Amino acid sequence: MLDILIRNGWIVDGTGNPAYPADVAIQGDTITTVGRSAGAQAAKIIDAAGKIVCPGFVDAHSHTDSTVLANPTVESTIRQGVTTEIVGNCGFSPAPVTDTSRTQIAGWMGRSGKETPINWKTYGEFLDIVSRMGISENIGWLVGHGTVRWAAGVIGPDVTEDQFRAMEGMVREAMEAGALGMSTGLEFEPGRQATTEELIRVASVVGEYNGYLTSHIRNRDSRLQEAVEEFLRIVRESGTRGEVSHLNVRHNTGAAEGAWWRACDTIEKARNQGLNVMIDTTPFLDGTGQMAAILPPWVREGGPAATAERLKDPAVRARLHTECDRYWRFIHRGEWHRVRLLSSAEFPDMQNKTFVEISEIWGKDPWECFFDILAAAGPKLDSRGMVGHLFTDEHMAEMIRHPLFNLGVDGASSRADGPLSTQRRHPINYAGMTHYLTYHVREKKTLRLEEAIRKMTSMPATTFGLHDRGLVQAGHRADVVVFDFDRLEDVSTLEHPVAYVRGVEHVLVNGVPVIEGGEHTGARPGRSLLRR
Repeated sequence: MLDILIRNGWIVDGTGNPAYPADVAIQGDTITTVGRSAGAQAAKIIDAAGKIVCPGFVDAHSHTDSTVLANPTVESTIRQGVTTEIVGNCGFSPAPVTDTSRTQIAGWMGRSGKETPINWKTYGEFLDIVSRMGISENIGWLVGHGTVRWAAGVIGPDVTEDQFRAMEGMVREAMEAGALGMSTGLEFEPGRQATTEELIRVASVVGEYNGYLTSHIRNRDSRLQEAVEEFLRIVRESGTRGEVSHLNVRHNTGAAEGAWWRACDTIEKARNQGLNVMIDTTPFLDGTGQMAAILPPWVREGGPAATAERLKDPAVRARLHTECDRYWRFIHRGEWHRVRLLSSAEFPDMQNKTFVEISEIWGKDPWECFFDILAAAGPKLDSRGMVGHLFTDEHMAEMIRHPLFNLGVDGASSRADGPLSTQRRHPINYAGMTHYLTYHVREKKTLRLEEAIRKMTSMPATTFGLHDRGLVQAGHRADVVVFDFDRLEDVSTLEHPVAYVRGVEHVLVNGVPVIEGGEHTGARPGRSLLRR
């Protein structure tokens, strides 16, 4: 007798091929057959008549590692049908931790809305904590170069030989523990201070394990081409496989005409020459960012606590009014209506408000509000986030259609109750993956349903070497979603962000029902998908 039989559904198998009617038989954690199953017996039967049956979605770019300890049932993502997330992106990960970096990691993990005891040091120790706790989805882990830099006590562009050896040792430990690779965040502190040579040397440890390098590259406007070429050089010389994170050009930030297409063509040429590199994008016209990333290097000297203290000085603030033209450049151009506060433990009532709204409430210039929030964060300054209205519909469609782009989210799993509900207040955390289907497929018709699902399942699974996931095929792991395409609804909006999607009826992870009838079962059958 089978464990589970999903009957009468329309199979969108993850290959991009047209949907077809069939049943899906599951035994243990594995799909055994896909086809007609007349007379088959099963302990549990799911009637999927009129519904789509597809592989669990694989989010190629997530920050759920910052919230997973506070939300092991990954409520907002599993309810969308996300069964696997690749985390540790943009240079940040929960581990390694040293006494030098404990405050920064506590601030980063504090984005879950509550203080998290940092009772681990190595990457392996953190993965053991997650394993003992149990999670409702699968997670593939990356170690953050910025986190490693913090842990090694590196400040600024200069690195001693002892610090190099410390960073290499930490990355090696993470790879031995099962990390898939490393990420960089080169528009942010502390990664933006790293030289290309440093990145090649540290990433070469990842290359020894045939691992992956994902990169939030150094620039995505006036120097986009240079940043892409730097990334390709690092991948080539370190012997890694790579993915450019959210390769997009923000509206009105100074990118040259056609810069994005030239960057994509450069990556495609590198692939044709044998370099294993891909790209990912995000689903919304909005995107998230680090508030402190707009600050110039001189104000960042000495680390986040020193920066926060300097920001209390009116003379420093006056100078910064003319020297913050380096990240989300539309801020420097006065377009404060495009920027919302994403996370601030000190000012929770201001979260999700634009800086125009905050300015009106506080009776201050938007710049002063911005600096007040950063100064109040103290040593946790680098964990304060913002949301910007970044892209146009036309550019978003170009990215989603492009054959090299995996469809990721760049959010973090949240939940509609508890501390997280007050911190992660944006649709990207509640409906990021389903938005591809509701908006870009159903409304805009940017992609066929089957092609969108391929770019959300088998394509990212292949990119990151998850070879037994991402397809509804015999022999693959039983990560399966059943949803009603006609009833699929984001629900979460900017005005009312804390709301779960509707229309996702069943989600299986490793053959175990986690969502049944649209509700969470409480099961935690997820696994860490470790390097093989």
